[in-house]
Order: sequence, then structure tokens, then C-alpha cells
Amino acid sequence: MAKITNYIPEPKEEYDVDNQRQIMESLNTMKQQLNFSFQQDLKNELDTFNYFLSWVYNIKMHLRY
Repeated sequence: MAKITNYIPEPKEEYDVDNQRQIMESLNTMKQQLNFSFQQDLKNELDTFNYFLSWVYNIKMHLRY
């Protein structure tokens, strides 16, 4: 499960370009963190599945003889 920590600034009452840039940068950072952690979760899941398959294959080979 992805765990991210990110601070998103509160918007100001009046439009402020710098404030909007900070919000957009914070949202982009969050997007990158989620994309990276999702791909890492997929890799971990695939590694676990491959380990399980190799274990099953080894058991099957030992039972065969």
C-alpha cells in the first residue's frame, strides 16, 4: 500500500500566482510519489508470485521422484 506524505498549501482568498504554483508543485509531487509507489507495489507483488511459483515447482519435482 502506498504511503505518501505531502503538504498542499491552502489557497488564498485573493488569487496569487505564487500560491497557485506552490499548489500545482505539491500536486505534481504527490502524483510522482503515487506513480513510483504503485510501480514498486507491482514489482513486489510479482516477485512474491514468482517466489511462490518456484516453491510449488520445487515441491512438485521432489514429489515426482
